[in-house]
Amino acid sequence: MESENINFIEIKGAIVKAVVFFDLFDYPLTLDEIWHSMSVKCELIEVIEALGNIAWKSPLPAFIKGGKVEYKNGFYFLAGRGAIVEERLKRYNFTDRKFKRALLVAKIFKFIPWIKMMAVGNLLGAHNLRDDSDIDFFIIAEDKRIWLTRFFCTGLAKLLRLRPQANNLRDKICLSFYVSEKAMDLSSLMLDNPPTPLSEGGQINPPYPPMFAGADNVDIYFLYWLAGLTPLYDTGGVYYKLIKANQWLGAYLPNWRPVSQVAWRQVKPLASSFYRDIIDLFIGGLEPQAMALQLKLLPAQLKNLMNQDNRVVVNNKAIKLHANDRRGEYGEKFRDKINNLSLLA
Repeated sequence: MESENINFIEIKGAIVKAVVFFDLFDYPLTLDEIWHSMSVKCELIEVIEALGNIAWKSPLPAFIKGGKVEYKNGFYFLAGRGAIVEERLKRYNFTDRKFKRALLVAKIFKFIPWIKMMAVGNLLGAHNLRDDSDIDFFIIAEDKRIWLTRFFCTGLAKLLRLRPQANNLRDKICLSFYVSEKAMDLSSLMLDNPPTPLSEGGQINPPYPPMFAGADNVDIYFLYWLAGLTPLYDTGGVYYKLIKANQWLGAYLPNWRPVSQVAWRQVKPLASSFYRDIIDLFIGGLEPQAMALQLKLLPAQLKNLMNQDNRVVVNNKAIKLHANDRRGEYGEKFRDKINNLSLLA
């Protein structure tokens, strides 16, 4: 009985922590989203019971009202933050518009023969896009063709006037993150505390680093970013290969499941590999030249940060150009908010 009580306390704490993190982005959560965003493995019915215990105005069975979380129109949010429900509902319209733009770009980019997967990268996928924001693409490229892939992606985006500008981000396409299909384990790109490596058998060796412990400041933003990737274009099941390569994600988000790919939100690959083979025959060998040219043209700010840490990573397996990487800032804000709430009090 005592262990059951402890588990219930852990579930309640994990619920509030998930709600707290997404509150940083004015984003209330549905019941299902809370369950998938929790750091404690449990059943959905346990989440329902715990929410009934801590949420004011909840339609769920309630015994003791804790007051930390409130409920409105199908969403849960921190007490006093009901206005963000309307904000989220507004974003559905923005999401539809931006997703159509992303699909259009993916239909063009699919003719770049070395692209294996394209996804929209955002917290909780494409459903958390602001009206004035750009659209982040995450691209997986064929091995030894990552720089050629970036060359044509950025070239086409510039030609079509889709590149973000300092004073114009709305619906532009951000192309700052590419990895090779041979380097899909993204754990090394996390801040400070990468997860426990997999054993030879592909299993995670416990104990896992504590998700919210002060000394083990796991990169919570990156976890939710990875979990929220929404595939637009996928050749040969690369998205599921990506998830398999990052099995450690389940140690932090044990209730999360890979995104179900909806047919009408997918760009179909070319039917034959003949096109890819012809293009690669003529220009595939220019990978070193493409890399040298792009490194030469790289802005000074990115050159200064290049490979100093995992904000700007540049090699022949990964290209990550996030000079303004705010993951650490969000992590600090999250921890401060948790401390202020005194969750265990």
